[in-house]
Amino acid sequence: MQITFDRKTVNNCLQQKFVLPTYQRDYKWEIKHLHELLSDIQESFLSCWRSTHGRKDILGYDPYFLGTIITTQVAQGGKAIVDGQQRVTTLILIFAYIHRLRKKNPEISPVDQAIRRQVAGQNEYNLDLDASRHDFFNILIDGPEDELDLANAVDDIVNKDPGTERLWELYQEIETALASEVIDNKLLPHLFDFITDCVYMFEIGVPREQDGHKVFVTMNDRGLKLGPIDLLKGFLLSSISNDADNKSAHTAWNTCISNLKSLGSDEDSNFFKTWIRAKYANTSRGKKRGDAPGDFEVIGDSYHRWVMDNKETLGLKTSDDFTNLLTGTLPYYVEIYCKVKRSEKAFQSSLPHVYYNGARDLTLQSMVIFSAIKPSDTNSEANRKIKSISYYLDHLATARVINGKENTYDNIRDIIFELTKEVRDLSVADLKTALLKRFDNEKDKVDQIKSCSYLQLKRQDLLHLLGRLSDFLEHSLDFANRVGFADYASRARESRTFDIEHLMPNKMAETNDDIIKNGGKAFGNHTEFFLSRNRIAGLILLPRSRNRSMKDLPYSVKRQRYAGENVLAQTLTSEFYLNQPNWGKFAADNNIKYEPTPHTDDTALESRAKFYSDLAQLIWSRDSLEKMFS
Repeated sequence: MQITFDRKTVNNCLQQKFVLPTYQRDYKWEIKHLHELLSDIQESFLSCWRSTHGRKDILGYDPYFLGTIITTQVAQGGKAIVDGQQRVTTLILIFAYIHRLRKKNPEISPVDQAIRRQVAGQNEYNLDLDASRHDFFNILIDGPEDELDLANAVDDIVNKDPGTERLWELYQEIETALASEVIDNKLLPHLFDFITDCVYMFEIGVPREQDGHKVFVTMNDRGLKLGPIDLLKGFLLSSISNDADNKSAHTAWNTCISNLKSLGSDEDSNFFKTWIRAKYANTSRGKKRGDAPGDFEVIGDSYHRWVMDNKETLGLKTSDDFTNLLTGTLPYYVEIYCKVKRSEKAFQSSLPHVYYNGARDLTLQSMVIFSAIKPSDTNSEANRKIKSISYYLDHLATARVINGKENTYDNIRDIIFELTKEVRDLSVADLKTALLKRFDNEKDKVDQIKSCSYLQLKRQDLLHLLGRLSDFLEHSLDFANRVGFADYASRARESRTFDIEHLMPNKMAETNDDIIKNGGKAFGNHTEFFLSRNRIAGLILLPRSRNRSMKDLPYSVKRQRYAGENVLAQTLTSEFYLNQPNWGKFAADNNIKYEPTPHTDDTALESRAKFYSDLAQLIWSRDSLEKMFS
């Protein structure tokens, strides 16, 4: 069997004709995989970047190795991807994002050739695509520039398969995954140059598809190369000398791994990294370039090796210690982990803030929870710790977003790690004291929500904030037609997906006429109008289909239709205050004053901004944090 081995930049690698075997057509990457990919690439880029560098300097940066793909020539021309289609498809998705961004920023280098090329006068994608996926990429490449129109066009694709829906979900996450350091320093053109010319893949070519499978099996043969899980298992079990204990420990281990695997293919490794960091890590890499990795990084790279080298830190001295770990401690934390992870993905009324944090991909949440919880805790104590920590993290992340800070893994990791060490093994009473003290000392305040703007916040963050305000009001008023945060936040409900609705259309003259007609004061200039239109006070959520139908209507016309929409839209109308018997008590109990809004002049928007701020301070408050301990 003759095998070729070729190193290529991703830009050159993608400029080939690829076809996919039928069994390879499913697309299964999750949001976390996209974030990990872009985080690693950006970390490699930023480790080389200096403020004095120009664009051409990027081409000399240390290369980043993305991985290996296995291909074989096929009769119809091109190459079949035996292994690696998930990465190839994701790269094309990222290149489509770059292509769209280039329409607004011509400094970005073109990437068209890596996506498609002209064949006999027609555009043909480099990757063989099914019908719905072909339509999807056509919309990304040639479709509308307006993001709402883009979403509507994707919704209208006929017979979307689950893989296409997953690709759309990931596409909407790309903006969120871009590092603040890249955005703040206006380095997107530089980063994209790095991706196209400094990120490499190794392509292994084999004569036949069957040969590709042989190479794949050889490369991934667990018998030849044991993974961290296998090595950790061997170390722990080999340290138990009693046969009966060893058998019990082995059974417990298998049950734990099975339960973790039920959450996802790599959740067993994620669990061990989370648990070991939470309970034992004390150091992390310093801020200076070239600083040595600390416990946090070593555990992430080789958690099995860290356990072997630090067994006494884990209290592992005798055979009984190893037995107790595997039959008692490990199952306890696996059960907690499964509970947290399932609550992150599906709303549980008993642990709502775990879900809210999961919805914003606050992946380090379980590490803080693990840190505080001890096997000696009662169920009541453990639940209070989960509830209070998840609430505090929700407040922390929300306040950061409102004050212009990001919650990406890289931006919040050090903050979360310090919190993890601070709350480690605390009693419920001491945890309460620690979290309340942190809450009181935080500089970021949620009342600044009134200053948030469509122009400054990422779309997902705005959707999250407006969804939370709406959900809170629904529950506070015992609203009859609740939508619920899960549906507000979901991006996979086709025409029922909620999007951001501007109260005012993007037409100053018509808007001023409508405002004056309804007793308000017109905007004086386009700058004032533009800024006011995009304030959070001028935004609500509507299902995509209704958002589309009302997009250009004047506010006075839309307001009549808002009476049949969700609660936050209804608060603009007179009918809401006539038909909601619980409003009066809610407003009086919480000292909230808000009335129907007949127009959208500056005074009206100030009033609504205060309304949003009042709601935010009820949702994320010190009193609410205290209640989590009761």
